[in-house]
Amino acid sequence: MIENKTNTSNSKKEKLLLVAMIMSMCIWGTSWTCAKILGTYTSATNLSFLRFLLVPLALLPLTYFTKTKITVHSKGWVYVIGASVFILLYTLFFFKGVHEGFAGAGGVLVTTINPIFAYIIGLLISKILPTKQEYIGLLLGFTAGMILLKIWENTSHILEIGNLFFLLAALVWAIMSKISSHANKFGNAIGFSFWTHIVAAMVLSCFVDFDDLKLLLAKADVRFWFNMIYFGIVNSAVATTCFLYVTARIGAEKASTYIFIVPITAVLTSFVFIGEHLLWNTLIGGTMAILAVFIINGKISQNKLRFKKKE
Repeated sequence: MIENKTNTSNSKKEKLLLVAMIMSMCIWGTSWTCAKILGTYTSATNLSFLRFLLVPLALLPLTYFTKTKITVHSKGWVYVIGASVFILLYTLFFFKGVHEGFAGAGGVLVTTINPIFAYIIGLLISKILPTKQEYIGLLLGFTAGMILLKIWENTSHILEIGNLFFLLAALVWAIMSKISSHANKFGNAIGFSFWTHIVAAMVLSCFVDFDDLKLLLAKADVRFWFNMIYFGIVNSAVATTCFLYVTARIGAEKASTYIFIVPITAVLTSFVFIGEHLLWNTLIGGTMAILAVFIINGKISQNKLRFKKKE
């Protein structure tokens, strides 16, 4: 009887994690448009700095009402600093990619390559091979991205210099996810996210043009603040913290596969808010991407093949 209750409780927790991750990915999907708009106001450095300031300010009330401690164990600061460096690099590459590259092509590219990078890093560090179903899911997700991207028409766009920033963003986010997967050992996801963004802001402050930033804040309009608040608070403080929380429980590799949902969300929100047409490749690629997430994170074998160490 007790065992059944435990299984039911675990099942509910898994469903909540699933819903939370899907919602976070949907929020991330809509953030591409915000980033493109914000890039017309100022530099990637200034935008990143504002984002890193908004996240801890948004998390403070949350810690107060939920009575969550933001303390980090002394051994955990190595992971906080490491995550700060990579989330800083990711944000800079993200804004540079949106500004200089093709946002549509690059957005699909980064979100389909990221899970593959995560599994490669997991393989190199943990020496754990994906299961057969995970291989199938990764292949399906990558194929979905190529269909969404219409690779047969947009190869030249992928090879543009600007989109190299998206590839770099995918790589550093995969590394950051791996570091964050250890967060639960030294604190909680909210505290980890809080201090990660504080440290990132402190590092970036050395490179910010504060005169330009003051001028921006003095002239910023409602359009800027709406997109900045959405990107800094809803996208970063809520969705990213949720991602870090789930990553610490299911591992960086599986958590990263949820990113397959981002490109289809971006396309659908473009259809809803700015009237872009839904094409056949959108429906097929989106369905395949979601299916890939369920294959990898659904009822799969937990047994992993490990490399045998030579005695």
